[in-house]
Amino acid sequence: MATSEKTVLLEKILAQHKVKTKKNYLHWEALRKDLGQIGRKKLGGLTAKSSWPEVKKAIEPFLDPDLAILEVYGEYYLTENITSEKLQREIDAEKTDYLLTILKKHKDKEKRSHMPLKLKAADLKIFGLKASPAPSVATVEKVIAQFLGSELQILKKPPKTKTGKDILYLAYNLPPEEFIKESHQVLNTKKTFALKTLATGVPMSDKDFVAVFNGMLAAGQLQVTKIDEKFGIVGIKVSTQSGDCAEYRSVPGSLGSQLTTHPSFLDAELFHAAFEKLDHGRIFVRICNMRRELGWSEERFNAMLNQLWTAGTIQLRAGDASSMTDEEINLSYTDENNFFYATLTWKK
Repeated sequence: MATSEKTVLLEKILAQHKVKTKKNYLHWEALRKDLGQIGRKKLGGLTAKSSWPEVKKAIEPFLDPDLAILEVYGEYYLTENITSEKLQREIDAEKTDYLLTILKKHKDKEKRSHMPLKLKAADLKIFGLKASPAPSVATVEKVIAQFLGSELQILKKPPKTKTGKDILYLAYNLPPEEFIKESHQVLNTKKTFALKTLATGVPMSDKDFVAVFNGMLAAGQLQVTKIDEKFGIVGIKVSTQSGDCAEYRSVPGSLGSQLTTHPSFLDAELFHAAFEKLDHGRIFVRICNMRRELGWSEERFNAMLNQLWTAGTIQLRAGDASSMTDEEINLSYTDENNFFYATLTWKK
């Protein structure tokens, strides 16, 4: 076989690849495979396990001015005679398309525009990463960030524990409000769901969720339709109209911490969370400790205490004031009939 025939062989392989994939570049591993289909022995007896140096040595003597070997991101390609810069742009676009494809498949299945950035071994290989040892979260983020384009973004959600790690999400480049609406749409097939369930389904911190949620309430994009004294918000409606949403305009803090700005419909949920934190299996909690934990104004605390008491959600007891300090007595509760109460119990 003449040298020119070997060159024609390489040109034929690349031309067939271009017709099939619309790409004018061929990764060296794919080249090794295609050479096997035509006959590796024609180019130095290459095998299915030949390394890149072996493939390179076999084909370099037969590259004409229309063919070239180029390196991008540490990988090698047989290409038409184009520049490395152009090849890199095309490979960047290919990897962006790959990310768009896996996110689209996820959305078609889960109905959400974001997915945990936990790539499989085959996915990692596309981006030059090895599955073992598993790359760190920071490494995956750094590599993937190069190929997001204008349609994608990487979002982070803080861990629930101090020893946990940030959760990375691959997401469409959408405003944060859209993720909340989407999560609501997914959950809306259920009869009711708590606000914290809605927050769990969006790729943002609890603090950011509350800020966005408050903004949507104020803008009339969301409306609260049902409130449970024990569980807080359990009914939410997406509104197509803008404007104020009647009395429900703001969530007083994040779901992970208790910000005490002013009374609102989430107070029952925050009140119950404080009780559970202080309960320690004793069934009752001192009212003075509840006040300290929540840090609310006296008016706000008493209003919620009375609301839950009237509804039969909690039970108040006098307790033993003799073992209490003057401050603890003052931080307890005295009703309008001047009856003193030191502890409360949450009815199961």
